[in-house]
Amino acid sequence: MKNLLFTLLTVVSFTAFGQYTTDEGSFAVTYSQLRSYERPEGQSDWVYANGDLHTWTFQFNVNFFACPGCTEQFGTVMEDSQSEPKFFMNYLGDIIEGKDEYGEYNSFMVDILSKDDETGKWNWWESGECRHYGKWTILYLKNPAILRFDYFNKVQ
Repeated sequence: MKNLLFTLLTVVSFTAFGQYTTDEGSFAVTYSQLRSYERPEGQSDWVYANGDLHTWTFQFNVNFFACPGCTEQFGTVMEDSQSEPKFFMNYLGDIIEGKDEYGEYNSFMVDILSKDDETGKWNWWESGECRHYGKWTILYLKNPAILRFDYFNKVQ
C-alpha cells in the first residue's frame, strides 16, 4: 500500500511540477507574441505565414524527465499561458555561439518532444535549432529549416 501511495504521489508530483527541475544555470523568459514563417522548397527567403498574441514561457537549461524513472535530459521546456509544459527541446551537442542579422545568439540543435494532452505522454515531434537572442527566441524546424517561429515581446 505504501508503494502504491508513493507511486501515485510521484506521478502527481511530476505532472504538477512539469517534469523538470532547475539548477543555478536555469532561467525563464516569457514572450507574448509569435510570428511564423515558411521557406518554400527551393527558395532562400522566408515568407510570413502567421502571427498570434499567445504567451509562451521558455524554461532554459533544465533537467527534464519524460516520465517518472525515465532518463534525465537537458534542454528547454516551453510552457503555455496556463504554465503547462507543452514542448521540450533536448539539447544535442555543444552550444553554438553566433551572430547574424538579428544580433548575437546562443543556440543548440534540438530534438523536440510534444506532450499529448490526452495521455500525458511525451513523444518525439521534430528536430531543429533553438536560437536565444535575449529579447527574443527563434525556433527553426527541420534541417534544412523550412519553418521558423519567432517568439518576441518579452514580458518583464
